[in-house]
Amino acid sequence: MKDTGNLFTCWLPERTGFISMFILRRIFSGIGINEEIRTVVKNLPENAVVVYTSKNKSYFEFLCYYTRYMQAKLPYPQLGFDCSVRIWQTLSRLIRIIIAQMRFFMRHFSFRDPYRSGFIRNEIDKGTTCFLPLVEKRDFYRRFIKSKTDPIRHLIEIQQTLESPICIVPQLMFFSKKPVSTQPTLTDILFGSPQKPGILRRLATLFRKPGNIFIEVSDPVNLKQFISSPENRGRNSRYLALKLRRDLLSQINAHRRSITGPAIKMPEEIKQEILMGEELRQFIDAYAARRKLTRLQAHREAMGYVDEIAANYSPSFISIAHWIMRRFLSTLFESVTYSSEALAAVKKVSRHGPVIFMPAHKSHMDSILLSFTLYDNHMPCPHVFAGRNLAFWPMAPVFRRVGAFFVRRSFKGAVFYAKVFSAYIYQVLKEGYNIAVYIEGTRSRSGKLLQPQLGMLSILLHAYFEGACPDLTFVPVFIAYDRIPDEGAYLHEISGGKKSPENFRQMLKAKNILRNRYGRVHLNFGKPMALSDVLAEQELTGAVVSSKQQNVLCRTIGARVMHAIDAQTVVTPQSLVAGALLSGGRELVSREELNFRIDATMDLFCAQGACLSDNLANGHSTAVDNVLFHYQRRKFIQGVDAKANAQVRQDAFRVPENRRNALDYYKNISICNFIPPAFTALAILGKDAFQFSAADLHITYRQLQELFSEEFNADPDHPPAYIVRKTVKAFIDNAILVPHQTMPDTYNLSSEGFRKLVFFAGFVEPFLESYRSALVYFAKNRRGQHDKAKMLKKMLAIGNRMIRQGEIHLRESISKANYENAIAFFTKNKVRGSEDEEQVWHWNRVLTHYQNLISR
Repeated sequence: MKDTGNLFTCWLPERTGFISMFILRRIFSGIGINEEIRTVVKNLPENAVVVYTSKNKSYFEFLCYYTRYMQAKLPYPQLGFDCSVRIWQTLSRLIRIIIAQMRFFMRHFSFRDPYRSGFIRNEIDKGTTCFLPLVEKRDFYRRFIKSKTDPIRHLIEIQQTLESPICIVPQLMFFSKKPVSTQPTLTDILFGSPQKPGILRRLATLFRKPGNIFIEVSDPVNLKQFISSPENRGRNSRYLALKLRRDLLSQINAHRRSITGPAIKMPEEIKQEILMGEELRQFIDAYAARRKLTRLQAHREAMGYVDEIAANYSPSFISIAHWIMRRFLSTLFESVTYSSEALAAVKKVSRHGPVIFMPAHKSHMDSILLSFTLYDNHMPCPHVFAGRNLAFWPMAPVFRRVGAFFVRRSFKGAVFYAKVFSAYIYQVLKEGYNIAVYIEGTRSRSGKLLQPQLGMLSILLHAYFEGACPDLTFVPVFIAYDRIPDEGAYLHEISGGKKSPENFRQMLKAKNILRNRYGRVHLNFGKPMALSDVLAEQELTGAVVSSKQQNVLCRTIGARVMHAIDAQTVVTPQSLVAGALLSGGRELVSREELNFRIDATMDLFCAQGACLSDNLANGHSTAVDNVLFHYQRRKFIQGVDAKANAQVRQDAFRVPENRRNALDYYKNISICNFIPPAFTALAILGKDAFQFSAADLHITYRQLQELFSEEFNADPDHPPAYIVRKTVKAFIDNAILVPHQTMPDTYNLSSEGFRKLVFFAGFVEPFLESYRSALVYFAKNRRGQHDKAKMLKKMLAIGNRMIRQGEIHLRESISKANYENAIAFFTKNKVRGSEDEEQVWHWNRVLTHYQNLISR
């Protein structure tokens, strides 16, 4: 029989035989393929030779990639380095292999080697896809004692003479999402751990729960570029092989940790490491001496704080909770929408260090949805910042097991507690856990994004500068609901009602939410922001960062995160329709007028490239009709027919006064998209002319930005001139403005454009009215006469009186959230009471001027 050159058992033909292929497909059919592999392969050089690599030598993985990738019409490995798969060869080919090897043995008294014979080189020259394990049993003995060929070194030597690039694509096969435990069980010892199961455990998982097995693909390495890189140029193949193996193993290990999370330690072990930290230990000694306590007493107090704060992270419990939450969320919501590409970018950066998720805080459901989405996409659940008010019996142990850690609302007068909390955060980051922090500090009762609370961010930065981790990555997250489950409580609180404390009884009452469906949840992940990049930008790398510089850095990151959340804000049909119904303040809105407003808004958002929900982006007419039907069914609006009301010429909608606050909440969810056009529209209307220069708008825009600095987060990277120019361009695209034919930077306002500008400007009218009624309080009361709670109560009463007397017109302007921001703004601007008469008069004139522009 003639030797054909490929007679080795490390090579599998395209067809292994009907029976073998049938068995292989049946065995591996339940293992899902990560669709990212298609993107990775597509982005490789066109003439690249693909080499899949895994950490450990595994025939199971080799056969799985061979079978599943062949089925998926992807490059599939036929050649396995040091993998002898005799059983899956066809009988005729196996006989030929045996005969060829026996002939070679009879001549040379050794078996033919695929490396020395040039077989592997020939296959790679032909472009054959390969499988390369990095580590195997007795690897050191084989390489350095018996001098067997190192497959990585052999691959490098081939690349040095090969024109086509060899691309090494790391593959990771997971049999469980559970992280490694520091305390293996007897089952782990006998059958292998869930992370690296033995053959029996592997087969049991494959046949009982194949859905638990999944494949991840890591960043490919172009071997040609690796060899020619400046740090590797001129190095011998032995050095390059050692370095490449080390780099690939580090990459695979980091990728695995980003999926499973760090190794799980006993709570007592974590507690001990926290209390033995150098900074906390020094503070405890000083604290004990200052308070005349024994060191044991101070330690006992610190341990009590750790018990009060710490999570008790349990992967097994999270797995069960995920199963329950899948059914719970499918009952409440139609779907959870998010960008797979954005989440893939987050997964990629998580391999380099802890990720700090910073979501907008709309509901108690936010933590569940964020953790569920991450776990569903093969990322560990983060440790979640939670208020101490949620640590109620019997849910506190449950929340702790899924990653919640509890913190007091204020550290005032609790220096020891603050130190212990900082030490806990340091340890969480040191272990490598991701953290979810609500940068607003509390849930937004008004629907819009609140001002950033930077205390937790400051603690995270302090831990980083103390060396807790090599880098931090901040990920802004936008979360919004078609219908908010907390709606009733928010409307009660925004109108001045008292917040009900969280407890088990309240939780049992919350079962009523299961009677309703809440539509879609919109989850947007912003672009990850690496702390190392921000430090490099501010030229702080390698330098000792002072407290003042840390504070500036904290404010910078906070502003950027808030702006990034705004940039990811999804315009939902509910928000679009609510804004169109409310802006202008009319009780009755005709369908014609409503369509005009919606079309004007959609045209503007499309020109600006705003994030639109799928059902808006695919044609908004049907989505708007569905929302109007939904709002009518919930009695937010009432339909008015021309036949029923002779004063109305066509179908219209009436907005009952007692439902305006509900609509206002949904309008505010996307209000950040309306603010630049609203401010620009007010600036144009303030010119009181149909011809103006864009430069004339900058001062007014900046003044409005300062006036509402407590309401809306400004763009930290672009000045008002940039935003005005961008908005004016969108106005031109929508025929609101027409450039002057001869005068540069000059524009004419069209008649229909004037109508649209009044509509856009109407989005800030409720805030103008809120601030006016807050000023009435300051004009009538002396400084320090009331505490904040009393001030808010008085302002709510003033607002209600003013709306009865017709001094203001919008029910949604009587808002506790707006009044809190008004207090903060006026206090900063030296308006604290009736003694500041001149300042009160000034601001009242400013607010009245802007309101007159809208209502004229």
